[in-house]
Amino acid sequence: SVASARARREGGVPSRFPMSACSHIGRSCAFPSTAELKVLSWNILAPSWVDCIRYGHVERGALQWESRRVGIIAEITRTDADIVCLQEVEFVLFEEELSPAMVSLGYHGVVQKDPKRSSDHPAGNATFWRDEMFRLEAEVSRSRTLTTLLTDASKRGIAVVNCHLEGDPHQASTRVKQLQTALKQVASMEHHAMVVLGDFNCDLRTSASAAYLAFGSVPDGVQEWGRDVPPAAGDVPGHGYSLSSAYNVDSGDEFTFTIRGTSVWFLDQLWYTPSALEAVATRSAFHGPEHRKTILDRGLPSADDPSDHLPIAAAFRWTSASLPSLATAGAAALAPAPAVPAHALEREAEELLAACPMSEVQRTEWLRVTTLPPSLPKGGKPAPEQLAAMKELQRQKEAFLAEVGEDAEAMLLRAQQLSRKARKS
Repeated sequence: SVASARARREGGVPSRFPMSACSHIGRSCAFPSTAELKVLSWNILAPSWVDCIRYGHVERGALQWESRRVGIIAEITRTDADIVCLQEVEFVLFEEELSPAMVSLGYHGVVQKDPKRSSDHPAGNATFWRDEMFRLEAEVSRSRTLTTLLTDASKRGIAVVNCHLEGDPHQASTRVKQLQTALKQVASMEHHAMVVLGDFNCDLRTSASAAYLAFGSVPDGVQEWGRDVPPAAGDVPGHGYSLSSAYNVDSGDEFTFTIRGTSVWFLDQLWYTPSALEAVATRSAFHGPEHRKTILDRGLPSADDPSDHLPIAAAFRWTSASLPSLATAGAAALAPAPAVPAHALEREAEELLAACPMSEVQRTEWLRVTTLPPSLPKGGKPAPEQLAAMKELQRQKEAFLAEVGEDAEAMLLRAQQLSRKARKS
């Protein structure tokens, strides 16, 4: 229906997010010859964060930086990427070992400029690019992102946002805000394409960060780590880019992070602007089924895999030799939108609720499970029995939404979002 389409477009829970339909190759395979741009991202596990308890399952020799460094450089060499984004790069090792090794392979690079650099903050992100292909035009360091603006021989500018987002599983809104801040800075730069990639510390298949990049803002109903994303994530200002995930979320066998092989997640993500870049192929985290099985059996890292993350990589070709600038669209979308009066938001919420395909009994039940207890203190902490009542209402709400169907669910969540905004106005 038109109403359900509107709800889905304006913030309901979309059933899928944009992702490439390109080929998926094994980690040992070379990218197709049609590729014009190859990108690699990898959290290489900083030596300062290796401890023998967390990684007690790993042979001691496989944890030593000297042996892991050899494996990291070998993987980068084998991938033959044009842009390499690394996370957990120790600042001292960047200067003394990684940068010289990358220069010998034909790359130049920069590392995050972290004002907190100390024993408590020993590592950051590092981005390298093939010197014969790109020239560095600008770099911007934030606490969790490193953005570089590169131009090629055709004067096409590509913004590379290298991320290592907040690691606390409960801080979904913080991760979204870190992305928003980075994209807002990119919007002021002259660029024609963008890739956003790195260790997002949340799963590609269901997270606020993935939803934010996919839809421009975080709709109601998104879950992360098995919990509803807090409303604050939906209040983060949107971005004006059209982005797609290079990796397909339906690739259920893929994962990029594990320690002991018992729990696995796709934490490392790679997003791009399809208006300028066409995905040619993504590379599996595994050399083959046996390699995947071995990782599940013995965990990470190992003598063959030098980090607790597995590298991700994708190949692209440019959609045109001459491309429009993305700076104007991004900056315009990030500009503050005119405030919508509270009465208009409430009216739209009421219209959605009236048009929602459900019975009067269901309508009454929806109002019941979404109405908080009237005795809740304003600005104070709820009592334990009040918290228990709120959790029970949330459980009943989730059960109700699971029964009403996809269209009704999207409309109800959108109506709830509008009512919440009206109360804040």
